[in-house]
Amino acid sequence: MYPKIDKSPDGFGADEEKADYVRCICAAWDTLIYPEPETFDRFRGWKDIFDKFPLRTSLGYHAFRAHFGWEAIPSGVPGFPLGWEISDRLEGRGPDPCEGMI
Repeated sequence: MYPKIDKSPDGFGADEEKADYVRCICAAWDTLIYPEPETFDRFRGWKDIFDKFPLRTSLGYHAFRAHFGWEAIPSGVPGFPLGWEISDRLEGRGPDPCEGMI
């Protein structure tokens, strides 16, 4: 299970504490441990944290952004191709036309 906290949504200190909690929840979701409804309630008002500390390689992070209707940000790490990009190149497929939708 991912970390539980006893704090209210406003009980976090520095932005870095919030960012670390977002990272933990997204890492859990990336391994198919789904967030609880309270987590969605908590993160709804944390767009500034999601913007300031992007987790470009986390599918959970991008799913939260999509769920809240926030603008998408580029995925992956600039300069490092993702696994599916390497596979596409090896198998002769061109760029994914839907990549900008992530």
